Formats: sequence, C-alpha cells, structure tokens
Amino acid sequence: MLRRLLLLALLVSLSACAQFQRFRQSLTPSAQATAGVKVLRAPSDWGELTHDAAYRLLQRASQVEALRTHPIFVTEPKQATPFALALHTFVLSNLTEMGLTVAEKQTSASYLLDVDVQSVKLSAGMQVVVTTAIGNGDHYLFRSSDVYAVNQSDVNLYDASMLPQVLPPTQTKTMTVTGK
Repeated sequence: MLRRLLLLALLVSLSACAQFQRFRQSLTPSAQATAGVKVLRAPSDWGELTHDAAYRLLQRASQVEALRTHPIFVTEPKQATPFALALHTFVLSNLTEMGLTVAEKQTSASYLLDVDVQSVKLSAGMQVVVTTAIGNGDHYLFRSSDVYAVNQSDVNLYDASMLPQVLPPTQTKTMTVTGK
C-alpha cells in the first residue's frame, strides 16, 4: 500500500513538472523559433540589458580617454514606447553608478549617447534590436547592437505603432458676429 502511494505521488509530481514546462514554453513562443536570442519578459530584464550595455561602454571608456574626460549626454528616445523610456532611465542610472560623468544638458563638450530601439515583427512573434552608440557628431567612439525576443502578450510595450496617435490640433477660426 505504501509503495502504491509513493508511486502515485511520484507520477503526480512528474506530471506537474511536465505541465509546468509546457506552460513555460507557451509563454515564450518567439523564443522557441529563435534559439540563442534572449527573451525580454519584465522590466528587470530591461535593467539587465542596459547594465550589460553600460558595462561594455565602461570597458570602451577604459580604452578611450575622451570617454573618461568628457561628460556623456544620453539623448531622449526617438519613439516614446514604455520600453524605450525605461531604457533611457536605466542607462542614466547605470552610467552614473559605474562612475562615468553623465550630463543633464547637451553641451559642445559632451558626447552623445543614443539608445535606439527598432521593433521587428516576425511570423513567430516580435523581436527588438537595441543599438547603443556614442559619438561626437563626426564619428562613433562606441557602437553595439543586440537582438531580443519579446513575449507576444507584451508587444504593446515595444512597438511604436501601438502607441496612441496624437492628432494635430484642429484649426479654428474666430468670427465676430454683429447685429441683432
């Protein structure tokens, strides 16, 4: 009787593990189609992504004196998606935490750091290409691109076409009415 209960408990446990594994795989369909591509699931992943990019920039700064001696100005995102706005904040924090000087305003002495996000829709889901580039307007001192898969349920956080459209103000004309 005890053996049967242990065997039953083992079977139930194995079945639960298999169901959990199928559940996890169903959350990341795009990851199955593109092996080796990291999947962005949560803002904590976004912080890790920018930490890695900032660390590579810090490594480059150890080789290029200009990056150590000039402030870095992080440009505003071109597309104001929740993902791009969060990356901007994370980059500012990571660079200052790593000891680089980050300018609050762009000056002629500062280098510009662009963090560009491009969303690519695929049949298996969506991926984003994140490019970090720093330069002085004439040439790049650092440039790096990475690809990440996105969970289908989170596409609206990454895709600029899903942002609310801002319509231009309606033209109005004021007319003076006289008479009775």
